[in-house]
Amino acid sequence: MPEFSAIIFDVDGLIVDSEELYSRTYIETLADYGKTLARENYTACVGIPVEENAAHAVEHFNLDISLETYCEVWMAKFEAAISLPGGIDLMPGIIDLLEHLEGVYELALASSTKQPRMRTTVVNGLMHHLDYHSPEHLFSVILSGSDVVHTKPAPDIYLLASEKLGIEPAKCLVFEDSQPGVISAKSAGMTVWAVPNFFTSHQDHSQADRILDSLSEAVELL
Repeated sequence: MPEFSAIIFDVDGLIVDSEELYSRTYIETLADYGKTLARENYTACVGIPVEENAAHAVEHFNLDISLETYCEVWMAKFEAAISLPGGIDLMPGIIDLLEHLEGVYELALASSTKQPRMRTTVVNGLMHHLDYHSPEHLFSVILSGSDVVHTKPAPDIYLLASEKLGIEPAKCLVFEDSQPGVISAKSAGMTVWAVPNFFTSHQDHSQADRILDSLSEAVELL
């Protein structure tokens, strides 16, 4: 196994169980306009920016609204769900893994989600369960989809993370749950360990260097 100097985490579906909330509120928004979608069919939306998913919903379901309106209604529901501390669940094993890694590696976040939604998710999800007041106490670099022009699967966000960390890509290990995220990090020249969840288990993670059943496995490997 190569020696790593930094470990970079995706957020949605990897640190916090936000994909469940995205799914529920997406389906609720469709219901507002008289349309239905099974939970398992939301899996096609995972790893794709919210705006693209909103555009697909309007086109696929032939909704008589703009993608901006759909996105606004959907995100209002989502943000209401994450507005309270503890309002979003963590993925299994993340606390133990972070405690195991802290002080040993430089830690970073790299999410396709725009600011401030990503930060709210992290603060009310992860930080609520830790003895830190802000993500900066734990992560040296925090990047969102607002920091790059091209989001995943483009490598931009991981290359920017490497630059800001001052650590070459080959020394970075990335944890990702989705196929676009795996492609993004591998394209940046990094080692990637995939941790698929319910919403991403059907995707192709074959480019990942390892595929884990849970984050708990990583504690034994690092």
